[in-house]
Amino acid sequence: MATRADGGDLENKLVRLEGLLQSWGSVAVGFSGGVDSMFLAAVCARAIPGSTLLVRLDTPFASTPERESSRELAVLPNAPFESLSVVTIPFDALEDERIARNDADRCYWCKRAGFSRIIEVARVHAIEVVADGSNADDAHDDRPGMRALHELGVRSPLMETGWHKAEERALLRAWGFARWDMPAGACLATRVRRGEPVTAAKLDAVRGCEDYLHELGFRQVRARLGAGSVRLEFGAEELARTGEELPATVLAELEQCAGCPVDSRIARYPR
Repeated sequence: MATRADGGDLENKLVRLEGLLQSWGSVAVGFSGGVDSMFLAAVCARAIPGSTLLVRLDTPFASTPERESSRELAVLPNAPFESLSVVTIPFDALEDERIARNDADRCYWCKRAGFSRIIEVARVHAIEVVADGSNADDAHDDRPGMRALHELGVRSPLMETGWHKAEERALLRAWGFARWDMPAGACLATRVRRGEPVTAAKLDAVRGCEDYLHELGFRQVRARLGAGSVRLEFGAEELARTGEELPATVLAELEQCAGCPVDSRIARYPR
């Protein structure tokens, strides 16, 4: 029996989601390894185990936690997903100038290019429906990437059946998924100030800073690049642990990772 979260009846909601997936017959899921795509894959494994293809984009825009999660589930024996097929395809978004220049439409072009490749893979496998992990928390956001998905005909079953991330986490935990509480990991390109080109070196700098902070035990962190320096943001619980500034030794290590100055003042994420 499913548990309840946020006052919602997850059992009935799960039945609706499984029914939607079954009505499609087969589905290719854009699989990032984050909580949303992990939950969608887990439900597919319950509802249409022999008719689901997970398509993983190997992209430099993925944060280390999501990259490790998607790789782990793609290549290691994993009971919840052992019935699902997984395909990994390379996708270097920086090769597309419309994405690398990092203007207001970056996410649109990136999502359109990435899911166009996923659609191509789905067609090769004779799968008509392609889905992503967007949920009800994303429904009212003004996201260019969502516009691209709509134009491509990509379905968002979690959004369509009203799932919120807290509910997804509740079921993943109940089902025994070790990564049920993995922090949200937005695309690393979002860490580079809009209007400044995204480069491999900048992504490496961001990843290096965030990986180091993760090693120190911090979970929800963002290292944002702009004007030749790095600005750090932490989740509310971690701000209570750190105060308003990091120790000099930590800042020195971060500057080695970033290759540029790091602002000693830290801010709350999400704001």
